[in-house]
Amino acid sequence: MGWTSEQRQRLAMEHQVLQREGFDQFGVYHYASDDSYSASGTATANSGYQYRLWVPIPSGYPYARPPMYVTSPDPLLMRDGKPVASLGVSHQMHTLAPWGNWPQVCHWRDTRWHSGILLQKVFLKGLIWIEAYEQHVATGCSVADFVSTMAERA
Repeated sequence: MGWTSEQRQRLAMEHQVLQREGFDQFGVYHYASDDSYSASGTATANSGYQYRLWVPIPSGYPYARPPMYVTSPDPLLMRDGKPVASLGVSHQMHTLAPWGNWPQVCHWRDTRWHSGILLQKVFLKGLIWIEAYEQHVATGCSVADFVSTMAERA
């Protein structure tokens, strides 16, 4: 894949923002073997449980919305013991199409995504989703009961 110098500079800047702005548990990583990028890190919930978030960077970034997956625990289980990924796209759990056992967190609508959104905001939404997920596990209520859906523009 051919990344432009602007994309490479943007991803380097994104890494610096994460480190500087209190999100240093996350980073942006370059894989020279296939010239790909991802952002990832381990989030610790208020409960103390840890969750691994992985954001593969699409070739169209920053104009294309990057997906975000919960890769650990694997599988991530709902209160009823079923894998979250088994739901696929779910409004109630705020998930999109999974990657195998890894649920994809719905963090931004494709139609609302723009190049001014930083990975820091993506990870912030991931942290919020994790806290809502933990409330789902504790109460049986859906993630949607704790996190509102981004409204469509009129």
